[in-house]
Amino acid sequence: MQSGRPRFFDDPVNDQLLAMIAALLGEVCVLRERLDTVERLAEQRGLWRREDIENYEPDAAAGQARDELRKGALARVFSVLNEEIARLGYEARKE
Repeated sequence: MQSGRPRFFDDPVNDQLLAMIAALLGEVCVLRERLDTVERLAEQRGLWRREDIENYEPDAAAGQARDELRKGALARVFSVLNEEIARLGYEARKE
């Protein structure tokens, strides 16, 4: 059974890698746009300087929120592999 994904290469692993890279690129582009917006608005309103961002150290709650964001991003990037694992009938290990 084939998934609805287009095939570009003879080896399906290369198609999986391409899909992962495209997903990661999408994540990075969205992140960069949002970060640029936040930094520009903050500078315009005099809320903080860029060096304040460089020197910021997150507290425990911020660290936990960042961990959740990272897990979500990784899940989206690696969804192609997880779909293949499911298709092959393997259960992914959960930690």
